[in-house]
Amino acid sequence: MCINALIIIFLAVAGIAGAASFLLELKRDLMMMQQNSYRNERYMRWLRSSGDMTSWLRMAALVVFVIIQLPFVGLVTVCTCVLLLSMYNILRLTTAKYKKPLVWTPRARRIYGVAAGVALATCVAAWFVSRNPVFVARWTVALYVLSHVIIMAAVWMLKPVESRINKGYYDDAARILRSMPGLKVIGITGSYGKTSTKHYLNRILQEQWDVLMTPGSYNTTMGVIRTVREMMKPYTEIFICEMGAKNIGDIKEICDLVHPDMGIITAVGEQHLESFKTIENVQRTKFELA
Repeated sequence: MCINALIIIFLAVAGIAGAASFLLELKRDLMMMQQNSYRNERYMRWLRSSGDMTSWLRMAALVVFVIIQLPFVGLVTVCTCVLLLSMYNILRLTTAKYKKPLVWTPRARRIYGVAAGVALATCVAAWFVSRNPVFVARWTVALYVLSHVIIMAAVWMLKPVESRINKGYYDDAARILRSMPGLKVIGITGSYGKTSTKHYLNRILQEQWDVLMTPGSYNTTMGVIRTVREMMKPYTEIFICEMGAKNIGDIKEICDLVHPDMGIITAVGEQHLESFKTIENVQRTKFELA
Protein backbone atom coordinates (compact mmCIF):
# COMPACT_ATOMS: atom_id res chain seq x y z
CA MET A 1 0.00 0.00 0.00
CA CYS A 2 2.84 2.35 0.91
CA ILE A 3 4.62 1.57 -2.35
CA ASN A 4 1.45 2.25 -4.35
CA ALA A 5 1.02 5.60 -2.58
CA LEU A 6 4.62 6.56 -3.39
CA ILE A 7 4.09 5.63 -7.04
CA ILE A 8 0.95 7.76 -7.20
CA ILE A 9 2.82 10.71 -5.64
CA PHE A 10 5.69 10.23 -8.10
CA LEU A 11 3.29 10.16 -11.05
CA ALA A 12 1.58 13.32 -9.77
CA VAL A 13 4.93 15.11 -9.41
CA ALA A 14 5.94 14.04 -12.94
CA GLY A 15 2.61 15.27 -14.29
CA ILE A 16 2.89 18.65 -12.57
CA ALA A 17 6.50 19.07 -13.74
CA GLY A 18 5.50 18.18 -17.30
CA ALA A 19 2.65 20.70 -17.28
CA ALA A 20 4.88 23.44 -15.81
CA SER A 21 7.62 22.75 -18.34
CA PHE A 22 5.16 22.93 -21.22
CA LEU A 23 3.57 26.18 -19.99
CA LEU A 24 6.99 27.81 -19.58
CA GLU A 25 8.00 26.65 -23.06
CA LEU A 26 4.75 28.02 -24.43
CA LYS A 27 5.53 31.36 -22.76
CA ARG A 28 8.93 31.43 -24.46
CA ASP A 29 7.34 30.59 -27.83
CA LEU A 30 4.85 33.43 -27.27
CA MET A 31 7.72 35.81 -26.49
CA MET A 32 9.32 35.06 -29.85
CA MET A 33 5.95 35.26 -31.60
CA GLN A 34 5.48 38.72 -30.06
CA GLN A 35 8.90 39.81 -31.31
CA ASN A 36 7.81 38.70 -34.77
CA SER A 37 4.69 40.92 -34.64
CA TYR A 38 2.35 37.97 -34.03
CA ARG A 39 2.76 36.93 -37.66
CA ASN A 40 3.10 33.22 -38.31
CA GLU A 41 5.11 33.65 -41.50
CA ARG A 42 7.69 35.80 -39.70
CA TYR A 43 7.74 33.39 -36.77
CA MET A 44 8.39 30.48 -39.13
CA ARG A 45 11.28 32.38 -40.72
CA TRP A 46 12.71 32.92 -37.25
CA LEU A 47 12.35 29.20 -36.49
CA ARG A 48 14.24 28.29 -39.64
CA SER A 49 17.03 30.79 -39.06
CA SER A 50 17.39 30.23 -35.30
CA GLY A 51 17.42 26.43 -35.41
CA ASP A 52 15.10 26.35 -32.40
CA MET A 53 13.09 23.46 -33.84
CA THR A 54 16.22 21.31 -34.00
CA SER A 55 17.88 22.38 -30.73
CA TRP A 56 19.47 19.58 -28.73
CA LEU A 57 16.71 19.80 -26.11
CA ARG A 58 14.00 19.42 -28.74
CA MET A 59 15.90 16.49 -30.21
CA ALA A 60 16.27 14.98 -26.72
CA ALA A 61 12.52 15.32 -26.22
CA LEU A 62 11.95 13.64 -29.58
CA VAL A 63 14.26 10.76 -28.58
CA VAL A 64 12.38 10.42 -25.28
CA PHE A 65 9.11 10.40 -27.21
CA VAL A 66 10.35 7.57 -29.42
CA ILE A 67 11.71 5.56 -26.47
CA ILE A 68 8.49 5.72 -24.48
CA GLN A 69 6.58 4.31 -27.45
CA LEU A 70 8.29 0.95 -26.95
CA PRO A 71 5.80 -1.64 -25.66
CA PHE A 72 8.06 -2.88 -22.83
CA VAL A 73 8.51 0.63 -21.36
CA GLY A 74 6.25 0.95 -18.32
CA LEU A 75 4.46 3.87 -16.72
CA VAL A 76 7.15 4.55 -14.11
CA THR A 77 9.88 4.66 -16.77
CA VAL A 78 7.79 6.95 -18.96
CA CYS A 79 7.13 9.33 -16.06
CA THR A 80 10.80 9.27 -15.03
CA CYS A 81 11.79 10.38 -18.53
CA VAL A 82 9.13 13.10 -18.47
CA LEU A 83 10.21 14.27 -15.01
CA LEU A 84 13.92 14.50 -15.86
CA LEU A 85 13.31 16.32 -19.12
CA SER A 86 10.77 18.67 -17.52
CA MET A 87 12.93 19.54 -14.51
CA TYR A 88 15.86 20.45 -16.72
CA ASN A 89 13.65 22.57 -18.98
CA ILE A 90 12.07 24.34 -15.99
CA LEU A 91 15.51 25.18 -14.61
CA ARG A 92 16.68 26.40 -18.01
CA LEU A 93 13.68 28.64 -18.65
CA THR A 94 13.34 30.09 -15.14
CA THR A 95 17.00 31.19 -15.10
CA ALA A 96 17.21 32.47 -18.68
CA LYS A 97 17.71 36.20 -19.30
CA TYR A 98 16.21 37.78 -22.40
CA LYS A 99 17.06 41.05 -24.12
CA LYS A 100 13.37 41.58 -24.91
CA PRO A 101 11.24 39.65 -22.40
CA LEU A 102 7.59 38.91 -23.03
CA VAL A 103 5.22 41.83 -22.46
CA TRP A 104 1.87 40.58 -21.14
CA THR A 105 -0.39 42.67 -23.35
CA PRO A 106 -4.09 41.75 -23.64
CA ARG A 107 -3.33 40.13 -27.00
CA ALA A 108 -0.50 38.06 -25.53
CA ARG A 109 -2.82 36.87 -22.76
CA ARG A 110 -5.48 35.87 -25.28
CA ILE A 111 -3.02 33.89 -27.39
CA TYR A 112 -1.49 32.20 -24.35
CA GLY A 113 -4.91 31.30 -22.97
CA VAL A 114 -6.06 29.76 -26.25
CA ALA A 115 -2.79 27.84 -26.73
CA ALA A 116 -2.90 26.46 -23.17
CA GLY A 117 -6.58 25.65 -23.60
CA VAL A 118 -5.92 23.74 -26.82
CA ALA A 119 -3.17 21.72 -25.12
CA LEU A 120 -5.38 20.95 -22.11
CA ALA A 121 -8.28 19.95 -24.35
CA THR A 122 -6.09 17.51 -26.28
CA CYS A 123 -4.81 15.97 -23.02
CA VAL A 124 -8.38 15.51 -21.76
CA ALA A 125 -9.35 14.01 -25.12
CA ALA A 126 -6.34 11.67 -24.97
CA TRP A 127 -7.46 10.44 -21.55
CA PHE A 128 -11.09 9.88 -22.58
CA VAL A 129 -10.02 8.07 -25.75
CA SER A 130 -7.40 5.80 -24.17
CA ARG A 131 -8.10 5.77 -20.41
CA ASN A 132 -4.40 5.05 -20.24
CA PRO A 133 -2.01 7.28 -18.20
CA VAL A 134 0.94 6.04 -20.27
CA PHE A 135 -0.71 7.34 -23.43
CA VAL A 136 -1.40 10.71 -21.78
CA ALA A 137 2.24 10.92 -20.58
CA ARG A 138 3.42 10.23 -24.11
CA TRP A 139 1.13 12.94 -25.40
CA THR A 140 2.54 15.52 -22.97
CA VAL A 141 6.01 14.92 -24.44
CA ALA A 142 4.55 15.30 -27.93
CA LEU A 143 2.98 18.61 -26.88
CA TYR A 144 6.38 19.92 -25.83
CA VAL A 145 7.88 18.92 -29.19
CA LEU A 146 4.94 20.59 -30.96
CA SER A 147 4.76 23.76 -28.84
CA HIS A 148 5.71 25.94 -31.85
CA VAL A 149 2.79 24.53 -33.80
CA ILE A 150 0.39 25.10 -30.91
CA ILE A 151 1.32 28.77 -30.52
CA MET A 152 0.95 29.31 -34.28
CA ALA A 153 -2.44 27.55 -34.20
CA ALA A 154 -3.58 29.88 -31.41
CA VAL A 155 -2.52 32.95 -33.43
CA TRP A 156 -4.39 31.60 -36.48
CA MET A 157 -7.54 30.83 -34.46
CA LEU A 158 -7.60 34.33 -32.98
CA LYS A 159 -6.89 36.12 -36.27
CA PRO A 160 -10.54 37.21 -36.92
CA VAL A 161 -10.86 38.44 -33.33
CA GLU A 162 -7.57 40.35 -33.43
CA SER A 163 -8.40 41.88 -36.83
CA ARG A 164 -11.66 43.23 -35.46
CA ILE A 165 -9.99 44.59 -32.31
CA ASN A 166 -7.11 46.16 -34.26
CA LYS A 167 -9.52 47.74 -36.73
CA GLY A 168 -11.25 49.48 -33.82
CA TYR A 169 -7.91 50.73 -32.47
CA TYR A 170 -6.84 51.89 -35.96
CA ASP A 171 -10.08 53.79 -36.56
CA ASP A 172 -9.84 55.45 -33.16
CA ALA A 173 -6.26 56.59 -33.80
CA ALA A 174 -7.24 57.88 -37.26
CA ARG A 175 -10.13 59.80 -35.71
CA ILE A 176 -7.80 61.46 -33.19
CA LEU A 177 -5.36 62.49 -35.92
CA ARG A 178 -8.18 63.85 -38.12
CA SER A 179 -9.36 66.00 -35.22
CA MET A 180 -5.95 67.74 -35.15
CA PRO A 181 -5.54 69.43 -38.58
CA GLY A 182 -2.77 71.69 -37.27
CA LEU A 183 -0.60 68.77 -36.12
CA LYS A 184 2.73 68.43 -37.94
CA VAL A 185 3.89 64.84 -38.35
CA ILE A 186 7.55 63.97 -38.93
CA GLY A 187 8.29 60.40 -39.96
CA ILE A 188 11.68 58.85 -39.29
CA THR A 189 12.84 55.56 -40.76
CA GLY A 190 16.08 53.83 -41.68
CA SER A 191 17.99 50.63 -41.13
CA TYR A 192 19.79 52.22 -38.18
CA GLY A 193 19.92 55.58 -36.44
CA LYS A 194 16.14 56.01 -36.17
CA THR A 195 15.91 56.14 -32.39
CA SER A 196 18.91 58.44 -31.92
CA THR A 197 17.63 60.84 -34.57
CA LYS A 198 14.19 60.79 -32.95
CA HIS A 199 15.61 61.79 -29.57
CA TYR A 200 17.85 64.50 -31.00
CA LEU A 201 14.95 65.99 -32.97
CA ASN A 202 12.62 65.81 -29.98
CA ARG A 203 15.13 67.62 -27.77
CA ILE A 204 15.59 70.42 -30.33
CA LEU A 205 11.92 70.95 -31.22
CA GLN A 206 10.57 70.87 -27.67
CA GLU A 207 12.38 74.15 -27.02
CA GLN A 208 9.62 75.90 -28.99
CA TRP A 209 6.72 73.47 -29.54
CA ASP A 210 4.75 70.84 -27.68
CA VAL A 211 6.18 67.59 -29.08
CA LEU A 212 5.17 63.94 -28.83
CA MET A 213 7.46 61.18 -30.05
CA THR A 214 6.84 57.45 -30.22
CA PRO A 215 8.47 56.00 -27.08
CA GLY A 216 10.96 53.16 -26.88
CA SER A 217 10.57 50.75 -29.77
CA TYR A 218 6.99 51.70 -30.61
CA ASN A 219 7.80 51.76 -34.32
CA THR A 220 5.24 49.30 -35.70
CA THR A 221 1.74 50.22 -36.86
CA MET A 222 0.22 49.00 -33.59
CA GLY A 223 2.92 50.80 -31.61
CA VAL A 224 2.11 54.06 -33.39
CA ILE A 225 -1.62 53.49 -32.84
CA ARG A 226 -1.02 52.95 -29.13
CA THR A 227 1.07 56.13 -28.93
CA VAL A 228 -1.66 58.19 -30.59
CA ARG A 229 -4.49 56.73 -28.50
CA GLU A 230 -2.74 56.85 -25.13
CA MET A 231 -0.31 59.80 -25.33
CA MET A 232 -1.54 62.29 -27.91
CA LYS A 233 -2.94 65.49 -26.34
CA PRO A 234 -5.25 68.01 -28.03
CA TYR A 235 -2.54 70.64 -27.69
CA THR A 236 0.27 68.54 -29.22
CA GLU A 237 1.83 70.48 -32.09
CA ILE A 238 4.42 68.06 -33.50
CA PHE A 239 4.35 64.27 -33.65
CA ILE A 240 7.70 62.56 -34.27
CA CYS A 241 6.86 59.09 -35.55
CA GLU A 242 9.54 56.41 -35.70
CA MET A 243 8.73 53.86 -38.41
CA GLY A 244 10.23 50.37 -38.37
CA ALA A 245 9.87 47.69 -41.03
CA LYS A 246 10.60 44.03 -41.62
CA ASN A 247 8.65 43.62 -44.85
CA ILE A 248 7.76 45.63 -47.95
CA GLY A 249 4.71 47.80 -47.23
CA ASP A 250 5.30 48.22 -43.50
CA ILE A 251 6.31 51.89 -43.79
CA LYS A 252 3.46 52.65 -46.18
CA GLU A 253 1.00 51.18 -43.69
CA ILE A 254 2.14 53.61 -41.00
CA CYS A 255 2.21 56.54 -43.46
CA ASP A 256 -1.38 55.81 -44.51
CA LEU A 257 -2.37 56.27 -40.87
CA VAL A 258 -0.35 59.33 -39.77
CA HIS A 259 0.11 61.14 -43.15
CA PRO A 260 3.55 62.64 -42.41
CA ASP A 261 4.30 66.21 -43.50
CA MET A 262 8.05 65.64 -43.43
CA GLY A 263 10.31 62.60 -43.40
CA ILE A 264 13.85 61.62 -42.49
CA ILE A 265 15.49 58.49 -43.92
CA THR A 266 18.61 57.87 -41.84
CA ALA A 267 20.21 54.98 -43.73
CA VAL A 268 19.66 51.96 -45.93
CA GLY A 269 21.53 48.93 -44.61
CA GLU A 270 21.42 45.15 -44.50
CA GLN A 271 19.23 44.75 -41.43
CA HIS A 272 16.35 42.23 -41.62
CA LEU A 273 17.59 40.68 -44.86
CA GLU A 274 16.07 37.38 -43.67
CA SER A 275 12.66 38.91 -44.44
CA PHE A 276 13.57 41.54 -47.05
CA LYS A 277 15.76 39.09 -49.04
CA THR A 278 17.62 41.85 -50.95
CA ILE A 279 19.07 45.29 -50.17
CA GLU A 280 16.91 46.67 -53.00
CA ASN A 281 13.79 45.63 -51.08
CA VAL A 282 15.15 47.39 -47.99
CA GLN A 283 15.69 50.56 -50.03
CA ARG A 284 12.24 50.34 -51.61
CA THR A 285 10.59 49.95 -48.21
CA LYS A 286 12.49 52.80 -46.54
CA PHE A 287 11.66 55.10 -49.44
CA GLU A 288 7.94 54.42 -48.96
CA LEU A 289 8.25 57.35 -46.55
CA ALA A 290 9.61 59.58 -49.29
